[in-house]
Amino acid sequence: MKNGSSSKLKTVADSIADKAKPERKRRAEALPSNARAAAIDTTEPAALEAVRIGRRLQTMRRAQGLTLVDLASKANCSASLVSRVENGRLLPSLSVLHKLVAGLGTSMASFLSGSENESCMLVRASERKEVALDYLGDPHQGVRIEQIIPHSPERTLQGNLITITAGHGSAGDYSHVGEEAGFVMDGFIELTIDKQTHVLGKGDSFCFRSEAPHSFYNPGPGEAVVLWINTPPTF
Repeated sequence: MKNGSSSKLKTVADSIADKAKPERKRRAEALPSNARAAAIDTTEPAALEAVRIGRRLQTMRRAQGLTLVDLASKANCSASLVSRVENGRLLPSLSVLHKLVAGLGTSMASFLSGSENESCMLVRASERKEVALDYLGDPHQGVRIEQIIPHSPERTLQGNLITITAGHGSAGDYSHVGEEAGFVMDGFIELTIDKQTHVLGKGDSFCFRSEAPHSFYNPGPGEAVVLWINTPPTF
């Protein structure tokens, strides 16, 4: 009898323990493994930014007549992830948001900062605009993007000055149509293209097809500054 009672008590205890699992862990387990690695749960002050980003994503998706499944297919992620982002319950990492924005056929600059239609041949240093990445919670998540070529739907070329704090980067890889090139102005970066990592330092340059999965990371010790060119515009 004792063994039977002990077994029943253990079963009940295990059941209670399972039900007491932290809500965050249960939510994380509900996501696909790739989404868990590339997304951040929204329980911090950044929740307001998550709501703003989600509403904008939903508005643009509906304006294009796309369903959740349509956008998920274009961004190579699950429809449930798109839904969580749109509802402000999940804050996407830089790489995830980039894929969603690309799925909408626009650029990060247009999505986060709004597009500009005026022609511009000259941009003073003091007038350079920054692409808002505050939605990532930790200010800019270690990545700061300044436009050296103001975004416009009519332009086929995009240029950014990207400053990366040591220990930070794109938080995942992404791919899209086009080409890109860059010049390391300061520091070091690890540029991974098609799973092959290259270490570049000050004065080094690069060029590759954007269809290849790519990511970047600053191994330190100091900041890295990269002049990054894309065509067509994606950031």
